[in-house]
Amino acid sequence: MLRFSLYRMVVLLCVAIMLYTVYRWCRILFGPGPDPDGRQFQHTCNMTEHYRHELERLFERVHRLLEQHGLTHFLCYGTLWGQIRMAKMLPWREKAEFCVLNEELMRHEEARFIRNFYASELRIHYLHSEGIYRIFAQESTAQHAPPYVELVVFQLDEVQGMYKRIGWKRRLLPPNCDWTPSLDCFPHNLLQGTLPKRPLGHQHHYTVPMGGIELQKYHYPDSWWKEVKVRNCNLQ
Repeated sequence: MLRFSLYRMVVLLCVAIMLYTVYRWCRILFGPGPDPDGRQFQHTCNMTEHYRHELERLFERVHRLLEQHGLTHFLCYGTLWGQIRMAKMLPWREKAEFCVLNEELMRHEEARFIRNFYASELRIHYLHSEGIYRIFAQESTAQHAPPYVELVVFQLDEVQGMYKRIGWKRRLLPPNCDWTPSLDCFPHNLLQGTLPKRPLGHQHHYTVPMGGIELQKYHYPDSWWKEVKVRNCNLQ
């Protein structure tokens, strides 16, 4: 019978960690690989105009509530791509994002903050592992999965001069931005000064970081310059 000693368990654990680290670095350096079907489509525009308009209305309602609380919030991730490429929500996305700052959120009583959303007929819950507030409209008319808005929370690391994603699963990883890409770090100077506003959707303007596309160079370091290949889309 095979006997497991503490030494053998430690060795096996170290080997497993090394293999996982190599795998993660290969994913970072070389990407997920080619499309197995050879089509190389990245997105399919399967969201209707009605769905996108409902998402834009929800986004504007969340924006007004964040303004009432005096919270800095700016376009990021796929929503920032939509503003840069089309000045509206991308037609393949089921959600939209604002990025917000943890130091500002901490000044508000969380229970009262959440009650204000429910008072505005919005459902909100917090994903502790991801550091994200997810918001839905209570009266959504979507036939399938309803659109939603995410508030992605960032915390300033004054030592590194970088903003980082929060969430308990990231606290288990090395805090250095270069070693932990999932922290989604970006330099604090992208939020300094009076932030500009840009159009998104029907007659609405929202705050964006300094430098326009500069934030995307940090959040999409391997693909920010690439052309997006889509099908069933009219991106004009």
